[in-house]
Amino acid sequence: MILFTSTRQIDGSENIKAVFDAYHGSKDFVQVDPWRHHPAIRSGRYSVMVCDEFPTESPGKIINLLHGFAGGKTSGLDQPHPYHSARNADLQDYVIAPSVDVVNLMARFCGVPKDRVLPLGAPRTDRYIGKLKGDGGTEFAQKKTYFYLPTYRSKEDKPLPHIDWKWLDDRLNDDELLAVRPHPMSGKLLDRPYRHIREYANGGLLTPWLIDCDVVITDYSMAMVDGYLLDKPCVLFEPNEGYTWTRGMYLNYPGDYCSRYARNEEELLDLIRKADGLTETERECARLLAGACDGHSAERVIRLIEEIK
Repeated sequence: MILFTSTRQIDGSENIKAVFDAYHGSKDFVQVDPWRHHPAIRSGRYSVMVCDEFPTESPGKIINLLHGFAGGKTSGLDQPHPYHSARNADLQDYVIAPSVDVVNLMARFCGVPKDRVLPLGAPRTDRYIGKLKGDGGTEFAQKKTYFYLPTYRSKEDKPLPHIDWKWLDDRLNDDELLAVRPHPMSGKLLDRPYRHIREYANGGLLTPWLIDCDVVITDYSMAMVDGYLLDKPCVLFEPNEGYTWTRGMYLNYPGDYCSRYARNEEELLDLIRKADGLTETERECARLLAGACDGHSAERVIRLIEEIK
């Protein structure tokens, strides 16, 4: 039997859900605390565990899908304040990479030899490859929607930028929507209701909303790469450049990630309204960080499970 685990609910862990749904053998899913042992893992019922975080114990073989694209903020052992213990690195039999170009990077921050990192793609992307606006079935399809997805900030990181929501709300038109979705580990962002700005729950599947939005707005979240695979332009918004110094980025920020960078609300509004299609910068970023994503990633992970179970 195969055990799927995540620190999030299954709908909030899209790589895990994509493989879990596609796998037709005997399987279970449990939500785990990253700092505590879980009795299911030690039950002896499972030969393989598929997880999306760095594991703390193993029932047998482990495949680590992680939960996002590598290549943005420093991760794992590379972080200034690592949350992954190097002594647990050998628990990971395989780490799944979204691109051949990030194999060496992922081997380093996961603390495993590079032959354990397999560029099979990101399974969650299978759900949206080739999808068009409206295919997600969300209310975003009814308006020109700008989707703000700020990344998670730990207590050691620089805080989220202050945003003058009222200034933006007063200048947005009735056919425009600024949708705000905090990171699942963050709290609410809006201080009160607005006419043209709406906050959405930070749990559940992100994919349908990405499919139906027009522009992705973020600071450092690799959701920008999901947007690129959907041909959605992105605008980076981060007035506080100090975050890149304290946390660190794998590429040059912002120029290697996006061709549109706003430092205040006025620049942000101008850029999201003008954003139309991807530039060569965005296409190269997607190729580099998600080159193995072709709509068949879950199939390849399932073949790996069958080989090692």
